[in-house]
Amino acid sequence: MENREKKTLTGFCYWAGERKVNANGTFLYNGGMCVAVVLEEGSQLNELREKVCGALHINLEGKMFFYNTKRDKTKYVTLNDDNGVSMLFRLNEDDVDIFVEDLGQNNDPIHNTAYNSTRESIVIDNCSSPEVIRALPSSNQVSNSCSHEMGLVPYLPDNANEILTGKGQLFECPDLFKQSVLLFAASNKFSFTYLDNSRAYYRLVCKVAGCTWKLTAKCEGSSDLVRVIMLRNEHLHNAEDASNYKLTFRSKQVGLLFKNRIVDKPEFLPRDICNDFEHAFQCRLNYSQGWRAKEKAKEAITGPPSMTFHLVPWMCRRLVKAIPNTRAIWTSTDEGKFKQLFISYGCSIAAFRSGYVRPVLKLDACFLTGYYRGQVLSASAHDADDGLYPLAYAIVSSENDEDWLWFLVHLKELLGGCQVVLVTDRNPSLLNCIIKVFGGDCNAWCLRHLKENFSKFASSKWLKAERRNTALKVVNDLAYARTEDSFKYHLGKLYGISPDLSKWVEDNNPKHWSNAFFPYKRWDKMYTNLAECFNSWILPLRDLDIIQFMTGHVSKTTELLLRKHTEVRKWKLPVGKEIEKEIKKSQEYARKFTHRNSSPTEFIVANDTRKLYAVKLIPRHCSCLAWQMSGIPCAHAARAIQSSGFSIYDMVDPFLKKEMQMAIYDNTMSPVPLHDMPSPSSFLAVNELNDNNVNNGVSCTDPFLHPPAVKRPAGRPKKRRIESQTQDKGTVFCSRCREPGHNRSTCQSAIPG
Repeated sequence: MENREKKTLTGFCYWAGERKVNANGTFLYNGGMCVAVVLEEGSQLNELREKVCGALHINLEGKMFFYNTKRDKTKYVTLNDDNGVSMLFRLNEDDVDIFVEDLGQNNDPIHNTAYNSTRESIVIDNCSSPEVIRALPSSNQVSNSCSHEMGLVPYLPDNANEILTGKGQLFECPDLFKQSVLLFAASNKFSFTYLDNSRAYYRLVCKVAGCTWKLTAKCEGSSDLVRVIMLRNEHLHNAEDASNYKLTFRSKQVGLLFKNRIVDKPEFLPRDICNDFEHAFQCRLNYSQGWRAKEKAKEAITGPPSMTFHLVPWMCRRLVKAIPNTRAIWTSTDEGKFKQLFISYGCSIAAFRSGYVRPVLKLDACFLTGYYRGQVLSASAHDADDGLYPLAYAIVSSENDEDWLWFLVHLKELLGGCQVVLVTDRNPSLLNCIIKVFGGDCNAWCLRHLKENFSKFASSKWLKAERRNTALKVVNDLAYARTEDSFKYHLGKLYGISPDLSKWVEDNNPKHWSNAFFPYKRWDKMYTNLAECFNSWILPLRDLDIIQFMTGHVSKTTELLLRKHTEVRKWKLPVGKEIEKEIKKSQEYARKFTHRNSSPTEFIVANDTRKLYAVKLIPRHCSCLAWQMSGIPCAHAARAIQSSGFSIYDMVDPFLKKEMQMAIYDNTMSPVPLHDMPSPSSFLAVNELNDNNVNNGVSCTDPFLHPPAVKRPAGRPKKRRIESQTQDKGTVFCSRCREPGHNRSTCQSAIPG
């Protein structure tokens, strides 16, 4: 019987939080921490326990383990023995939630649906609709309950009255108390006013004359805890009072309601805020109100944008401590203003230095669109299936010589002397700095940017579109030419189209963009499209402040590495999907080829034009040089392999195989704890008091970084993006005669009467 492939699951391991079940039966987990591990079928209980506790960095002794199933996430199964581990794999597909709890903890799932007295006063399930606010403490829990951070806004009206429960209810701070009262009033459709509004005493009454609703509260001593003294939850409203009610929210208050949602999903849009707010309160916000609410929510998460730079040194130290061998470097000006940031994770550095990743890096820059603008410089590599593998990034002010030089110097240090090929878009500052740091020979130019410049030059010579397109195809052949003779052949064709175009090619350094002259193996990576993939990958982060960008990048990289780590173990072939496509292309081209043997591993292959090529299977060599340059058997090699009895997968370069992909993604990210991240106000307190005894998570030696100076770009703001010279444009049709190629204003066609 054929052996069945072992199943692997992604295990999401939870610790130090609380399991809950929503009123509508959906699962929640509040507080604590979560890490992901890969579980393999056949593991024993002790192996699983050690792997989970090791990932969570907790002691194995005195712990109980639970998991839920894909069939019902609200039911928990205890892991007691090896049979239980087997059942875990049988009851789940792709992923499983594993919960670790102390033996002394109440592990009754029913108990875990109760209010979490140390985490949140409002909890929202992001995965269900409609979304539910969890109940606050009941009256018999009030004496020892404490409301915590506000959650999200959408809720069921049935739970609205539980936001305020009555005498003895505690709130962690005055702001949370006021926000809860506002939400309670909005849910019950009435307006209130403060008769007393101080830490010593809060007295609130309904605005309707003669109404008996009243709430009093006060802070507990000198602490921030607010205790409800009395709640008279009765109203005397007539129909006119109800019809005159108008909902009143400030943008900061709306932002606080959506803060947790934006933490989980930074790309949450202002129009999403408008839609959810209308669903919850039957009141429509316009777009500008939604936008301001999101800005206030972002400020509530990490403080005002100007203060987030104070956290950069702390965040760099945390990354270096949490992820071994990570490089996190920042610089500042003499005035203490933020200048540059360089980040490269230890797992990425290890994969590159170990020789698992091909030594080809794509360098590029993209704009940040947040409050302080700036640029993200990036270096990305290909994995074994030509996917994105991020190596390093930097946040700087602009693409100038100083910033590119600083980035490349640190990039060269982490490469550890590896010879690399750098594929770039010919940015002048980048080209100059590569020569200073790496030397000019390793710089390969992006073919797309080269062709755009060529097309612009051809347009200046008044070449018609058809001839210009033909010339672009010849330039493409020049770039992929494998030998000098082939390059000269295609250059002669270009000279026949236009001598000026031929001279332009000769004057633009073919040694940097043509395979015929480039001195290093570039694996046929002719474009910087991978760098563009990186720019698209970080698109949701580009509008965030610098700390949210850093934490978001950690999360996205962790998810990417873990997902690829899981996917590669499910490959059914020795190569990935993208490499498989290239192999099939070679086999398709080889159908019309003929061959004859010179030896068991050497062949003469004739293509469809009867040209003869020598193929040697053992050293993976073809006289066309395509096999050697790309690592994938060319069409001539595919024809020879077909008749040799060898597997074509054995003829693929080891850099492109499953084993190498597994080695790359065995280097996964260590979890980065951020629960103790200080608030920006902590830095203000340390700098103002200069007190070494301040216990707020901030070292007194941490520099007080100010935001960078931002200059307004020169010229008028661009309203239309600059279009690519080589992009395909849609055909224009005339609205008068319906013919292609012109519009109504230039139409010369005769229209029959």
